Amino acid sequence: MKALPQLGFVEAVKLASSRILDFKGRSRRSEFWWWIPIILILNWVLSSLTDNLLVNGIISTIVMFFGLSATARRLQDADKSAWWVYISYALGIVNTVVAATSPAINTLMEDAASGSFDSDTILKVWGGNAGEMLFYSASGILFAIVALIVFIMCLKDSEPQTTEHGDSPKYVDE
Repeated sequence: MKALPQLGFVEAVKLASSRILDFKGRSRRSEFWWWIPIILILNWVLSSLTDNLLVNGIISTIVMFFGLSATARRLQDADKSAWWVYISYALGIVNTVVAATSPAINTLMEDAASGSFDSDTILKVWGGNAGEMLFYSASGILFAIVALIVFIMCLKDSEPQTTEHGDSPKYVDE
C-alpha cells in the first residue's frame, strides 16, 4: 500500500463542497480538516449578524449541516460509525432549541451580554427553573462528550484496506 499525497486547500474544499449531500463513502483527513474551518467561519460570520438566539440556532443548524456529510465520511474512512456524528448533531440541535426557547436561559444570556451577570441572577434563574436548567446543563454536557468523541475519531488515520464504505481515498495498491 502506498499513501497518496495530501490534498491541498483548494482541492480539499472543492472535493468537500461537491459532496455536501453525499453521506456515503470515505473522506481523507485533509479533505475534512480543510473543509470544517470553512464551515465554522461561515457559521460564526452568519451568527454574528443577529443577537436573536432562535435565529442563531436556525442559522447554526443549517450551516453545520454542510459539515455533517464530510464528518460522516471522515468517520467511515477511519472505519467508525457515522451514527456518532448524527447523534452529536441531534444533541446539538436539542441543546440549541432548549436555549433558544427558554426564557430562563435567555435571561442569563442577556445578562451575560449586558455585563450584569452575577451570582444573584444565577440563583434567581436557577431557583425557579431548576428542572429546565438541569436538563439544559445535562444535554450540553452530553453533547460536549459526544462531540469530543467524534473529534477524536476524526483524527484517526484512514483504514488502508477496502471497507464496507469503499476503497481507501488515501492508500492505493502499488
